[in-house]
Amino acid sequence: MTTCNAPLRDGVRARLRIACTVPLIAALAACGGGGNESGQKDVIQLSMDDIIATGPPGACATGTGPTVYIYGGTPPYTLTNSAKGFVTLDVYFVRDSGDGFTPTFNGACIESLPVTVQDDMGRLATVRLTNVKGT
Repeated sequence: MTTCNAPLRDGVRARLRIACTVPLIAALAACGGGGNESGQKDVIQLSMDDIIATGPPGACATGTGPTVYIYGGTPPYTLTNSAKGFVTLDVYFVRDSGDGFTPTFNGACIESLPVTVQDDMGRLATVRLTNVKGT
């Protein structure tokens, strides 16, 4: 798991914990070791597992977060956001492997809000969204 800082729109920064599985899939595909650039057919991989947004001092973040890319499984993918009032997604249906979705934080403080991705065969993957007050 890699942690990095990334800017959101409106000057808000997000700390991202990114799984390193997608580059591994690409490396394996390049050497003939299971799958292709679209990922494994029997596993859904997301470009990140967690997004942690930090707002300005005393407030939680508002603005667009990073795009989460979907690989593998059997497209198309359906997205489920359990708290649409706190975070919105730019799409709720992704047609192709390698495409993605982008969350927008609405200023509500949240912790580990799941966004679930389901492929056409019913396989699931989850990215967790957190939005905390800045200090």
